Amino acid sequence: MKKFVFWTGIYNIVGGIVFLFPGIVSLLGFKLPESNFWVWVVAAALIYLGIALVLCSRNLTARASLVYWEGILDIAGFFLFAGFGFLGGLGILPGVFGIVGLLIGLVYLIGLPKTLDTTAANLLLDRVAY
Repeated sequence: MKKFVFWTGIYNIVGGIVFLFPGIVSLLGFKLPESNFWVWVVAAALIYLGIALVLCSRNLTARASLVYWEGILDIAGFFLFAGFGFLGGLGILPGVFGIVGLLIGLVYLIGLPKTLDTTAANLLLDRVAY
């Protein structure tokens, strides 16, 4: 699970770096707003979350709650990306990224409690024994 958390962190960092260059994002099929501010906010959030995941992967037992909450954010991101991608006119690729986020979130929410032999409530409330 540590490797999975690490590589999903790298995935977020790379995604954030791509969002720093709106021209690349447009080539990937995203229909961007006129203001780059919102694109850069997404980029900063992705890079920050990616760095947090990479750091969490180094000591997963102690930082599992952060990863678990990130799984919840990934599932929320699925509804945003898939909704705006498939139904809102952002393009097909955002919808695909939303599905990837859903899968990552489900792995976190299902796999993390099993890997650490704890409950979801313990992870949500940061009650993991070190």
